[in-house]
Amino acid sequence: MREQRERHRVEVRVFEGEDDEVAEWLANGTVEAAVVVDPQPGHGVLVGEDAFHALLRTDHPLVGVGEVQVADLADDPFLLSCGGCERHVRQVHAGLPFDPLHRVRELGTLLAMVRAGVGISIVPGLVASMLVPGLVLVPLRPKVVRRLVMSGPPGREWHPAVTALVDSLPRV
Repeated sequence: MREQRERHRVEVRVFEGEDDEVAEWLANGTVEAAVVVDPQPGHGVLVGEDAFHALLRTDHPLVGVGEVQVADLADDPFLLSCGGCERHVRQVHAGLPFDPLHRVRELGTLLAMVRAGVGISIVPGLVASMLVPGLVLVPLRPKVVRRLVMSGPPGREWHPAVTALVDSLPRV
């Protein structure tokens, strides 16, 4: 006798949004799973942690110093990445004067502006894979880290494929 398995059709589409948008998509059923940033304790699996770095041109005087303090960047015009990282960037600047020259939503635009010498920024370390020549990431001191958690929708049962995916992830 041949064993039969039921196969579920799973469609995968990738959406990118700000933290509030992603939470809304999960809550209203637009998506069945998401990687969320620093969620409240609950269901989900930590898939990684991501430290913030100064984004500088390679000719910036602080390149090569190992780590920089945010106060060391105070003389540079600051470009605020407002696409989901703003909360962390404001945390990094806690207790310091903070008056961004520009608010930039798109990462590509932010990278181009820093490369053109318009200013500097603070971004997550995952940006390293998107750096173009002429830019470098320098670790911040003190270290500020965000937690990336794979999760299903709050308050309702998860799709079996999401549960299987989350259960299969290695614990970080």
